[in-house]
Amino acid sequence: MHRVITKIEPKDNMIIIATFADGEVVSFDVKEMINKYPVFKQLENRKLFDSVSIDGVGYGISWNDELDLSSEGIYAKGKHIDKVDPNIKLIVGQAIAEAREEKGMSQRDLSYASGVMQADISKIEKGKGNPTLTTLQKIAKSLGRTVASLML
Repeated sequence: MHRVITKIEPKDNMIIIATFADGEVVSFDVKEMINKYPVFKQLENRKLFDSVSIDGVGYGISWNDELDLSSEGIYAKGKHIDKVDPNIKLIVGQAIAEAREEKGMSQRDLSYASGVMQADISKIEKGKGNPTLTTLQKIAKSLGRTVASLML
């Protein structure tokens, strides 16, 4: 299972706060990365540190081409500080992306199999779409799943 970051906030003292699709909020001390990996020393530049962004569908964060962290690493090594109500659209989107990857399908393959436009699948997987039940049924069927199994 991939942990999906839905929100990232740079804080003082080289701390980032990551909110995950499951509602977990994690504090991660980036100073540890500087001590372990000298390339992260660049992040002492506050402007660069503050430029952190979420990669793709949330499987990691990055500052530039050299500096990135995986969502799994942040989740595993960070300090869990809170739990917020999860966003159901993100949970379903993450489940669709994971089921699609398990089947070895691209978004294009899923689009062809389900009849749902690839752009819509991309939005749904990012938690930015608002699919109808019919659309979710088409996608789930193409993945050999039920809609209910995508929400568990």
